[in-house]
Amino acid sequence: MRRTVIFAGEAGSGVDRTALMFGRTLTDHGYSCFIYRDYASLIRGGHNFSVVTFGSDPVNSHDNKADVIVALGKEAVSRHKKDLLREGVLITTGDYGDDRAVIAPGGSGRHLGNNSSLGMLAKMFGLDPKKAKKVLENEFGGISGTVATAFDAGYDLAEASFPMRRGKASVRMMDGGEAVACAAIHMGVEAAFYYPMTPATGAFSKLGPEYSGKTVKVIRTEDEIAAANAALGASFAGARVMTGSSGGGLALMGEAISLAGMAELPLVVYAAQRMGPSTGVPTYTAQGDIKFILALGPGEFPKFVVVPGDAEEAYEMTARAFYFAEKYRLPAFILSDKHIAESYFSVPKKPITDVPVARSIIKRAAKKDYRSYEMTSEGYSAMAIPGSGAVVRATSYEHDEYGFTTEDPKMITAMNDKRKRKSVALGKEASKYLPIVSCGKGSRVVVFAGSVKGAVIDALPFINGWRAIQVRHMEPFPKKEFLKAIKGAREVIVIENNSTGLLTDIIREKTGIEARRTILKYDGRPFTSDEIVSAIKINKKKR
Repeated sequence: MRRTVIFAGEAGSGVDRTALMFGRTLTDHGYSCFIYRDYASLIRGGHNFSVVTFGSDPVNSHDNKADVIVALGKEAVSRHKKDLLREGVLITTGDYGDDRAVIAPGGSGRHLGNNSSLGMLAKMFGLDPKKAKKVLENEFGGISGTVATAFDAGYDLAEASFPMRRGKASVRMMDGGEAVACAAIHMGVEAAFYYPMTPATGAFSKLGPEYSGKTVKVIRTEDEIAAANAALGASFAGARVMTGSSGGGLALMGEAISLAGMAELPLVVYAAQRMGPSTGVPTYTAQGDIKFILALGPGEFPKFVVVPGDAEEAYEMTARAFYFAEKYRLPAFILSDKHIAESYFSVPKKPITDVPVARSIIKRAAKKDYRSYEMTSEGYSAMAIPGSGAVVRATSYEHDEYGFTTEDPKMITAMNDKRKRKSVALGKEASKYLPIVSCGKGSRVVVFAGSVKGAVIDALPFINGWRAIQVRHMEPFPKKEFLKAIKGAREVIVIENNSTGLLTDIIREKTGIEARRTILKYDGRPFTSDEIVSAIKINKKKR
């Protein structure tokens, strides 16, 4: 059983905060919870809403139809009353002319209706009011008499309408941007350089000492070109660094990314996709930048590109990006999107990572014969930093092993081959970390990558005969693992949040597999499980 509550209202009315407090209350009760955020692409104003879907079994995506709608204003009622289930409850903060409405006590006071609606929800879903109040206390740094009174008034007014089986999960709420930041901190990131752009900004805002308690230098530069180049300078000096952006900001970083490829400087790049092209619809989601990221930067050079499907994977794969970027001395991308970056997920209280934290930089290098770009069988060379005792060079020009510029055709070929060997070695080691994941049983296969994961996983129980394959590493593409996972499939469908089937093209290019059908959505909104079930049109079960 799963339930859904929609919180809606004008910007500034506390929609997101109230939804998150309810989500935290649910996770404190052991429920699995997912929160989808929808807000207008405006500096100020507009209509916002958050969809909280939860249950005692794992919940990976949101539902569009709600058991309860908390409408913080008249416009919220008119926009969302169509989304209320027949047996649902409409909570409002005033009399807006709807006969079904239950008015939250204190609704006319600034945000008191939000707090009393939380009290009503606690009663409706059988939640412990003491635990719910504790969430408010933690959020506000204490709970005032008016807030407590409003909560109690809402709790007393409501009825226990939606009995739930108690959850048992030991989880907490985290959005994808926070997951990236937490993993970076775990891996010992020392500096982050960025220029604000939605939806990438959230990860960088969580890196500061006021959040993490760590002395991470978070530098907001004048633009994305400066951010990427400053990050490369810090990397050359030996710091563990990251940068990142969205949309046009990533485009501006292209030349610096190529410099990282030639100079073989470790660089972690957080790439949070949004709806394009150009400025597009900047607060909505899409998967339209996959090929762009794979090709970002002039010339041919190895990259590592991971595509997490939720916040837990964002944590795991961010750690992996730091490890591989430094060991193989290359740019590593965490390819996320708005749906992951700004949605809240239930994650383990202690997320785990499967890669070493230890640095792979040479602390003391031989003075006479250190070669910055030493030819090795696996293509990557040990990295020393200035001050280690050796002369260390980094250059944007083609070079020999010592870093001196060259135009010799044999050396140019040899260095290109060296970098290609690096990509091969990277692919072999990365194969240990589940670049392809399969779930479910069936002779027909749904293939996906990234944020489509939640809706696909929630849809699988309702489409008999289908299983799912998730592509988690996009570069180097795990061809061997993909072909093994898809072997024996009678039918292949690819599901993507873009208009041209980019993942479908990549699979065809890398493996020769031709999908029978591609299910696309490109209106800026993520898939829901019901949409996927309906699109596949096979043995839909009634929930």
